[in-house]
Amino acid sequence: MRVDTLPASLVIIGGGFIAAEMGHVFGGLGSRVTIVHRGPTLLANHDHDIRQRFTACYAKRFDLRLESRVDRVTTTATGVAVDMTVNGIAQRVEAESLLVATGRVPNSDLLDAAAGGLETDQHGHVVTDATYATSVPGVWALGDIANHFQLKHVANAETRIVRNNVLHPDKLIRAEVRVVPSAVFADPQVATVGATEHELQRDGIAYGVGRRDYSDTAFGWAIEDSTSFVKVLADPTSHRLLGAHIIGPQASILLQPLVQAMCLDNTVEQIAHDVLYIHPALSEVVEQALLDLTYPDAT
Repeated sequence: MRVDTLPASLVIIGGGFIAAEMGHVFGGLGSRVTIVHRGPTLLANHDHDIRQRFTACYAKRFDLRLESRVDRVTTTATGVAVDMTVNGIAQRVEAESLLVATGRVPNSDLLDAAAGGLETDQHGHVVTDATYATSVPGVWALGDIANHFQLKHVANAETRIVRNNVLHPDKLIRAEVRVVPSAVFADPQVATVGATEHELQRDGIAYGVGRRDYSDTAFGWAIEDSTSFVKVLADPTSHRLLGAHIIGPQASILLQPLVQAMCLDNTVEQIAHDVLYIHPALSEVVEQALLDLTYPDAT
């Protein structure tokens, strides 16, 4: 984002994490932000409870035009105009600047990867094996060009593997990425790992749910938080975590012990009972969400 001056007003087309984060940045700096999104909620790939709460919070901060079909974007004397259709009704939003945040795709077509003999998948990602070697000997690929996550921490991990494998071809190491957390650095902040409740329902996987509001803890009460919560999903048989979703202050930090638990194959009981949670730290909300887990009747 190389802009010389802060736009007084900004229209963002899109409703994913890029739109959410950039809306937060420009809105926080003073721009009047309008978000135009084709879906009913923002953050469509997140757990439904998270995306509903996040959308409600953003509706208080910004001008949201949800379930909108963008028909035309034109330049005006003062910036841009976005014409859209909302529930069959034509609407127009004008602003000084426009940000299109409808997603990113690999640029393997612009690089003409096929000319170099590099195999790509149906999405345009360069195909690699677990060592990040491509279909061409001596050529490696990592980051957004080679995976679907588009996350810096994933690329960092891949960099360490590729560096080793390039320098030590006789001691190759392989990627073992089972658990990939992510966060949306907005206000409210969102952090997530594993399956969403919808995904478990769709796949017919049994699960239990635990949920606790920040306000149920001493720290949450002290900061007068009324919107944030932690939600955990677990297997009713093994009591291993299947997913965890947090919305609120420091969500990305609060998620980390749950990420480690999933990587280390800890049970819910081990996470909740076998360690101490500092009082009155905000991390108690994670403990309480775990203790709140209830499972469907096995009978």
